[in-house]
Amino acid sequence: MQLLKGIDMRTIITSPTELLILLAWVVFPLYWVISAPGPRPKERIRNWAITSIMFMAVIGLFLLLSFGSIPDYVNPLLWHHTLLVGIFADAVVLAGLLILIWARRALGTNWNSTAVAKEDIDLVQTGPYAFVRHPIYSGFLAVVAGTAIAYGHLAGVLIFVTCTAGLYFKALKEEALLTEKFHDAYTRYKAKTKAIVPFLL
Repeated sequence: MQLLKGIDMRTIITSPTELLILLAWVVFPLYWVISAPGPRPKERIRNWAITSIMFMAVIGLFLLLSFGSIPDYVNPLLWHHTLLVGIFADAVVLAGLLILIWARRALGTNWNSTAVAKEDIDLVQTGPYAFVRHPIYSGFLAVVAGTAIAYGHLAGVLIFVTCTAGLYFKALKEEALLTEKFHDAYTRYKAKTKAIVPFLL
């Protein structure tokens, strides 16, 4: 509690861009927890716990960056925050947040926090899933990228790279399970739809 009392929000939020980023990182996990599916209480609690821990950890990392607690010689500034950089970062964060919410709504009760082959899931190909196979990851990486762009420090870039690598391996596991469950239907869907970035990747 003493640590929280010693935090001055003015050291965290010094620009409209940082306020937007902070709101995005609060709204997203809250929406995710509230909308988490799972008729079985244990499954619902597990989804809430895993999702909350993952996103709160990322929020903590970026708040740490905003405090300036990491020395510059360890975490150098790669580019300066200008008006143009701020507007671009805002646009990327907002786009990522909208994609996340859109994808979560499109997925409905088919969402699960862990890669498991549930018996009652459908192969969703509507909404953002018509453009990419993993729009939740697309949106999440966009929010991370926008945050890294806004701060301009090496640590933000490293966080983005780490998140990308982690989600890549998680996506491989999920796709193996989906191919096993849906067979040729998923193979055809995979052949016509990019993984993360429409028409590119």
